[in-house]
Parts: sequence; C-alpha cells; structure tokens
Amino acid sequence: MNPAERIQSDPRGRRWGGLDWSEWYSLAKTGDGSGLVPREMGIYRVRRTGDPELIYVGISDTLRQRISGLRNNSGHSAADCVAAHRNPGHDIEVSWATVGQMYIDGRISEEHERRELLGLEVDLIAACRWLFGHSPACQHHGSPLG
Repeated sequence: MNPAERIQSDPRGRRWGGLDWSEWYSLAKTGDGSGLVPREMGIYRVRRTGDPELIYVGISDTLRQRISGLRNNSGHSAADCVAAHRNPGHDIEVSWATVGQMYIDGRISEEHERRELLGLEVDLIAACRWLFGHSPACQHHGSPLG
C-alpha cells in the first residue's frame, strides 16, 4: 500500500495502513499474565474510547515489553500523557500489528525490518496529521488534549 492509501484509511480500522491489526484491548487488561500482547517486533496504536482520534502510534522490538511500560506508566516517553487521558467513562485501548503481519512491497528482509517499521510509523503519524490536522496527542512528548 502506498503512503497516500495509508493516509486515507480509518486509523481505528482493522486494516489501517494495509496492516492486519489486532482487536482493540483495554490497556489495563494487557498485563503480562494475559498473554494478549505478543513478544514480537511490531507497531501499536493507542486510543481513548469514544474519541475518533488516536493518542499515540509507536513501534517496538518487543511489543509486550513496550506496551507494559505504557500500562505501568514507566519506561515509556508517552506514559504520563497516556495516563492523563484516562478519566471516568473513557478507557485507554491498544491495538497492534506484528512484523509477521506486515506486507509492504512483498516480504521484508530481516535486516530492514526496523527501518521499515520506522518508515511505517512516520507514515501513520502523517496519516493522523492529514486526517485530524495534528499529530496524535501524546506523540513527540505531547500533552493531553484539553
């Protein structure tokens, strides 16, 4: 899928950016004992229920570890901002796509996976900027929306 097509798809959808995204899960319920989050390289997105916009898009060499840092409000640059988006009636949810689910111009070779992920992350953040007029609220050490 070319970048223009990535920009035009729904950032909350199962096929956003041409990827095969997981279902949305409550961030609070993705604990290590849940087995929900894979221990693989991939990309993830975060939203607040009821809001049309994403609040964060990120990549990780180990999704489970990175999402754990976000959930536990430790070791993640966006953790404080994401935590500030929690309020009554609005849960924080996360969804991810692993490298094994990525099909960008065919198969991705191992040595290029990280670079491809970085490029995809940039494309998806750009898609949010194009759709909503700004980056996700917690991107780039951002602040919660008012």
